[in-house]
Amino acid sequence: MVSPNHRSTSEALIEIVEAFPAEEMTLQDLMEGLGERSFGFVLLLFGVLSAIAIVPGLATVTAIPLLFFGLQMFAGYRTPWLPKFISERSFAKADLLATVKRAVPAMRWVEKICKPRLLFLTGRFAERLLGILVFVLAAVIALPGPGTNFMPGVAIAFMAIAIIERDGLMVLIGMLVSAFALYLGYLGLHLVITEVLPWVWEPTQELWKSVAG
Repeated sequence: MVSPNHRSTSEALIEIVEAFPAEEMTLQDLMEGLGERSFGFVLLLFGVLSAIAIVPGLATVTAIPLLFFGLQMFAGYRTPWLPKFISERSFAKADLLATVKRAVPAMRWVEKICKPRLLFLTGRFAERLLGILVFVLAAVIALPGPGTNFMPGVAIAFMAIAIIERDGLMVLIGMLVSAFALYLGYLGLHLVITEVLPWVWEPTQELWKSVAG
């Protein structure tokens, strides 16, 4: 549970975005604002941006850093890192701030019930295993199917808060949310393959036949 003198994770994220002086922010700016923090903070930020993607194409863009973070967690990196061709992608500061603020009520609810417990689920070895799960969830976010970004983003943000607050029980709950998110991702992908692709492919075939004939 968050103590009165403890600055909440949601407050820290808002302060990072608000403190940036320019109107455009790159992913590198966000990383530098987070500083030398654990993976929990970057997972929370990019998970929120993926789940509440009010900027067109933002979910797909944020999925790429999450893929990198998942691999880095599994490899045992202490701090997150992004290659330059990804980190230089920019967005309007106002859009990013609006996205984060939309998620604040939910984040504060999770923070209120978090407390240090089952610490073995928030240690280095557990973090490596969670890296695999983050990678898989990020891959689902990157898929073009309907609703493939919201629940995986929520699951990543949920586990991120649990890691920051060192709450192993919340990590377990986050894993359950992840399982549900993966199921929804499967349904979305199945819908694209069985409904959308045939709807596009059949007229294309007919057009090709008429042109070729």
